[in-house]
Amino acid sequence: MVTFEIDDVTPAVEPLPTRPLGELVVGALAVGGDPNTPVVEPNGVHPLLGAVGRAFADHRRLVLTPDAVWLTIAQGLAQHIRLHAEELRPRLVRHAGRKRLTVAVDGPMPHDPNSWQEAVELFHKLLAAEIKDTGTNADLFECDFSTSTDVERVAGRIVMLDAYAPYFAVWMTFVCGIPSITLTGTVEDWQRIRARLDAVADLGPETWCRSLVPIADQFVRAATGDVDTAFWQRIYSPVDAYGGEVVTGWIARFYPYLTRHGAVAKPNPLLELPLDEPRDLTLDGMFYRGPGVRSDEVPTTLSRLVVHINDRVGGDNRAVALHAGLVGVGQDDDGSLRPVAGWHLASAAVEMDDVIDRIVRDHATTPAQSPDGLWFEGCADLVALYSRVGSATLFDGAWRLRPIAERRTVWRGHRAHSIAVVIDLADGRSLGAVDNSRTRTTHWVVCRVEEVPSDAAETNRPRRRLVDEPNEVPVYGTSLALLLDAALDSGGDIAHLETGRLDELDRGIA
Repeated sequence: MVTFEIDDVTPAVEPLPTRPLGELVVGALAVGGDPNTPVVEPNGVHPLLGAVGRAFADHRRLVLTPDAVWLTIAQGLAQHIRLHAEELRPRLVRHAGRKRLTVAVDGPMPHDPNSWQEAVELFHKLLAAEIKDTGTNADLFECDFSTSTDVERVAGRIVMLDAYAPYFAVWMTFVCGIPSITLTGTVEDWQRIRARLDAVADLGPETWCRSLVPIADQFVRAATGDVDTAFWQRIYSPVDAYGGEVVTGWIARFYPYLTRHGAVAKPNPLLELPLDEPRDLTLDGMFYRGPGVRSDEVPTTLSRLVVHINDRVGGDNRAVALHAGLVGVGQDDDGSLRPVAGWHLASAAVEMDDVIDRIVRDHATTPAQSPDGLWFEGCADLVALYSRVGSATLFDGAWRLRPIAERRTVWRGHRAHSIAVVIDLADGRSLGAVDNSRTRTTHWVVCRVEEVPSDAAETNRPRRRLVDEPNEVPVYGTSLALLLDAALDSGGDIAHLETGRLDELDRGIA
């Protein structure tokens, strides 16, 4: 650890108001680390940039850890991979589409942080095994410094899994001046970050790394006690640009992509300049109009890994999401500010509109019927599907979504659920909706249905019947959106979604 003086200002002594970290993630199912960790009231700015900015503006001491710096770089790399997923595919994986990574767990879905930490470890091992033959270092995203705790280590691995999300679906069956700067960790920690930048550059963001390399070199120098004070004074904004609305200091170069029109894809303009620029910081009228980064352009979203849950204990499929990254700005007893790493588990939803977008983009569809022809009984997901698609063929004709006019219902008597046939499958079976009017729940099943020859003398005879025995009919949960999303990922294979059998649903009828 090393502390060095930067600006000749009087350090602030009054602490900023704080709140527990857990309050920042209201509704979280699990929180990594101590949810009572005090953090400064968030202001919508990324925690690394926010800590530097507040320390700069309030004359507060600043503490930077290898973990905070590396997590920021790792999230930038993850965003780069997502934006260039197909271009980088041959270098990062050896398969087409999205491969499924599955972890099987006995019992119901856990809600405690320790269990999810173990789950992340298992997912990380599965991913590492998948990419071991690609020449990619599975440890590239690791927070494995002398300062790293379990929180940082888990956060780093969630960021890695997020980076590879275009290639893998994750399933679980059952992330105005600074008085001084303290660099924690060892010289070796900072040297490892510097060495990793060569691997980062090898994945494509050379322009970004041209800025990061000399910055990382300065971290190594300072950690050894060789402090370039002039360099560190430019961390946020040069002295003669204190009134500007943008950040022109080198800390803004940690973000390769900025937010514009709601998407994190705008290249950072500072990366096109040498590290000691911009130099011309004069104002045009009342405002500085040169290159720089507004704090509200820096993405504040955490890395997000969707984990699909096949809950055979609870009898349904669902999705949760691990969120990870820098989650807030902590405050030490002496008033020093530091970015705080964290992760949490929250519920996630597979949006039907997103699934329909994939179907329309990648498969053959016909236009939806006019609103007058749309009336039918069905769950919200099915109504949304038919409101945009009249019919569809998926997976080279292996799946066929019936038009509304061709939908048929199998009536099975008052002590058995009826089945509405929606999609025909290549093997002669059909995907059907089982509606429970008592619970207002729809389950999805795959079964064989046949037409019964009509007989004028038997007017009460059903026109269609279920060929399979109920205990042979698999049930695939209650979410059509999740079912179709998983099918689109796997070319129509939904066997891993099974949550039970139809006879179990029938037994639930009073």
